[in-house]
Amino acid sequence: MGAATVLLVLGRERLLLAALGPMAAGSALALFTDPPLPVRVALLLTSLLAACALALRELPLAEGVRAAVRRIRGWAERHPGEGGAVRWRMLRGAEEDYGRRGPRIGDSVPYGVFGLGTGLLVLYAALGEVLTGGPAEAVAAPSAVALTLSMGPAEWLLHRFRSGSLAGLRAARSPRAFRRRMLATLTRCLAVYLTVLLLLGTAGTLLWPQAPGLTWDRVATLLLLGAVMWTGLLLQSFGAVRPAAAVCAAAAGAQSLAVLAGTGQPRLVQLAVAGAATAVLSVLVCLLLGRATAHR
Repeated sequence: MGAATVLLVLGRERLLLAALGPMAAGSALALFTDPPLPVRVALLLTSLLAACALALRELPLAEGVRAAVRRIRGWAERHPGEGGAVRWRMLRGAEEDYGRRGPRIGDSVPYGVFGLGTGLLVLYAALGEVLTGGPAEAVAAPSAVALTLSMGPAEWLLHRFRSGSLAGLRAARSPRAFRRRMLATLTRCLAVYLTVLLLLGTAGTLLWPQAPGLTWDRVATLLLLGAVMWTGLLLQSFGAVRPAAAVCAAAAGAQSLAVLAGTGQPRLVQLAVAGAATAVLSVLVCLLLGRATAHR
């Protein structure tokens, strides 16, 4: 996951796809045959080593090591009391760039909170009934798998939304016309994503041995969780990660409290929490992305 994240952040999606090829081929092969354990391990290790090697190749490790060595040498050459009275010293060397060296650690916290919140929501979607004392057969693993696999189409549809919104910005003659075009693009992309998610969930339920059936409440919860994740990723892609993280963290917290307290029927609680989070995120998307300045 770490190597894949590095490649995605650096815009090397094709390299990541090539690295995951052996593992994907093995997964497709396992649907029709039963490959021996050494073959499975070899395919997994091939994808792992390929992803790590490509990520290391793309990172400027040599430059970072040289900068660290220069900094350590500079600190080692300084002596206490040097130059008389104590003076403030710059931590950067004279040869280093005085520009901003990257985001602060605190700026990365909302991204972690967003990931943790959505991860807990997916966990409760799969194990919510079991965690509240239900039978082991109630594990809805296909829903979690469908949400995970749908992240590929989700990223592509985020790109399509940005392209469509920019096209609408160029073609619109007024702010109201732009909002209509933006909402039409948003509705189309979200509908396509939810359709793909439903197909993945249905296929997973049919293929997974002894999986619980896709009842109306399971389908509604799956689609609402998909809407939460996609709209949250949409806000994050436009720089509004803090509102998305706050909503997802609040939803995960409410779900956790319900599980710990044992209040309510698990499926209905999941449905209510996902529905409320979807409504809030939808309002935020309309308010924040309905302005033309957000797309420039």
